Amino acid sequence: MEKRKKIGLLLLAVIGITVALIWGVRIQEMKNENTENLADEEKNDDLKGTTIASVILLEDQTEKVMQTAMRVTAEKYGATVIEGQSGGELERETRLLSDYMEQGVDAICIYPVSPTGSLAGLENAAKQGIDIYSVDLSMESKWLTGYCEANQYNIGQMVGKKCAEYIRENFPDRKPKTAIIQFSALLPDTSKSRTRGFLSMTQSLIDVVQDVDAWDASTSTPIVKEVLDANPDLDMIFCANEGGTVGAVMAVQNAGLKIPVFGIDITEQLVNMMLDDDNILQALGGQDPVQLGERSMENLCRYLMGKDYESEIVIPGILLSRSRPGEARDYIETMRQILEQGKK
Repeated sequence: MEKRKKIGLLLLAVIGITVALIWGVRIQEMKNENTENLADEEKNDDLKGTTIASVILLEDQTEKVMQTAMRVTAEKYGATVIEGQSGGELERETRLLSDYMEQGVDAICIYPVSPTGSLAGLENAAKQGIDIYSVDLSMESKWLTGYCEANQYNIGQMVGKKCAEYIRENFPDRKPKTAIIQFSALLPDTSKSRTRGFLSMTQSLIDVVQDVDAWDASTSTPIVKEVLDANPDLDMIFCANEGGTVGAVMAVQNAGLKIPVFGIDITEQLVNMMLDDDNILQALGGQDPVQLGERSMENLCRYLMGKDYESEIVIPGILLSRSRPGEARDYIETMRQILEQGKK
């Protein structure tokens, strides 16, 4: 039995090293290739006179990078890009779509608020002759040109796998009491997929003592404080989005505790928290905003030009961890470069 256990641990170590090397290469590719792709590809005027609206949910760093990648990609074909942000609100999204129809845009590349709630407004726009390409959310409808999405379940799995390694090393003899911070009221499907992915790797290793909704940093800090107060013996926290992760780390810091946090979404603020000496935030999983923005807009543009294009794209996630600080710093530098490039 002891021999089998050692072999199992050896295999886990080999797998862990392999995954780390793969993601190290991926981040280096982003640094060396994606910014070059956005800047250096030969431009043409195939879409001159074409207006495309790009719509994101939130104005966080990740989505700004995604929207910048959309704009730069469309502009290389001579298209004019109008940028919007729904704030995750269906009513606001509907107003934006109405405005775009009045303005006579030719196409919309959009991160929809909901796979069900957004359908009516988008279908109405499609009936007006506007081509729709969905970003980061699969929506299978006949009128949809296509979609490019991140594998949210996979992102949760990646964080869960890293968390499982942490548990085996730091809680070898018991299941750590764990709180889960979701954002179900904001984006129920995405929150569920990420959390299910995380639990697929950790459920047998943890004891979930509380599962709450808190997705905005300003409100999640007091909510996580309540969780800490209600569970003085809490061992660990998993957060399914950026705001929840920021709030959880701040709540743990404010309480003077050292409870490890595992989060989803990658921003400069969160990476800095992960690299902090306080040893609270251990790992972050996230989407590849460059690929999401670039490939969705690229394929929408190809469709508008009458060329072959991809209508169903699923992109794997990215994992950054405290144990590999160089990769985390490289990732943030890449995001900064793309945002700067978008200002040119």
